[in-house]
Amino acid sequence: MRAERNSHWQDRPVLVTGGAGFGGSHLVKRLIRSGAQVTVVDRELPAARDCDRCHFIDADIRYQTSFQRLLEESKIDTVFHLAAQPLVPLSLIDPAETWSINLDGTLSVLEAMRRSRNARRLVFASSGAIYGSLSCADPIAEDHPPGPINHAYAASKIAAEVAVHSHANAYDLKVVSCRFMNTYGPGDRHFCRLIPGAIQRLVKDQAYDFGDRDDGTTELDFLHVDDMACAYLAAGENLDDTDVNNTAINFGSAAPRRISSVVRAISHAFDGIERVPIFRGEKREQPLRKSLDISKARDLLDWQPRIDFESGLSDTVAWYCRKYAPGNTAASLNRPPAFPTAGRPS
Repeated sequence: MRAERNSHWQDRPVLVTGGAGFGGSHLVKRLIRSGAQVTVVDRELPAARDCDRCHFIDADIRYQTSFQRLLEESKIDTVFHLAAQPLVPLSLIDPAETWSINLDGTLSVLEAMRRSRNARRLVFASSGAIYGSLSCADPIAEDHPPGPINHAYAASKIAAEVAVHSHANAYDLKVVSCRFMNTYGPGDRHFCRLIPGAIQRLVKDQAYDFGDRDDGTTELDFLHVDDMACAYLAAGENLDDTDVNNTAINFGSAAPRRISSVVRAISHAFDGIERVPIFRGEKREQPLRKSLDISKARDLLDWQPRIDFESGLSDTVAWYCRKYAPGNTAASLNRPPAFPTAGRPS
């Protein structure tokens, strides 16, 4: 792996919950390239785990005693808490499991850190879902009140973020909550999401039909997973800044896109054909629009998205085509996540 040493992370012992999942695996690669000593805790681990700077542990973060012992034995300095049940459809099917993973799991991490001598720094993976199902013409700032909350995923993330910051106040932890929306890129196997789902339809030569959940006019942020990994690192590197510590920060593309145009672009990147996507949702007079104001990330962390959508999408489509090419038996497009594996840290 190409070295990109960073003096902040050089030889620093860090732990990533959910580090074998989509976003977590990209973060782990960045940390290793920056020189960190990384421990990954996940309920499902990759088959290839050979790395002298990374230790993989198959475990559930809800076992607080074991998690606390791990923090002490590994002398962990910083925790990146990404483990979650991240899928809205599954949160509607089994809200109790979503609450258990997202809130109880977070409380377990916090309680272990509260009792730890070394692990006093936490970067928490929050979500733009905490703003609820609102539609705003302007980008949403961190102090914007949430709109209606209509699924357990959003509610559990709100509760977990409150727990993170209350523990920071009560027990002198240094924390930051990172709020993301619609991260995409190589490695996302949750095919209920728009971009992986669109590519799945193309690879399997299925109808380009996206059902009745939307009319295709909704405008959203889409952020490449590498930009997300860089955001986590920037947040962790600036925890000593009083303006960063114990706050929440938005990260997004700063360029919301209509979902019908997104899936048209996917079709073109796949084989040059501009298919007309089918959206069967009830037509809206006014399109929904939800994007995040990232001025705080720019001002405090010197972070901004660097991967333009067209090149990021092209690389993403190419990854899926290689991974799921006909005759490739190493992976299958017919394995949608389902509980309990969907509840694994991701």
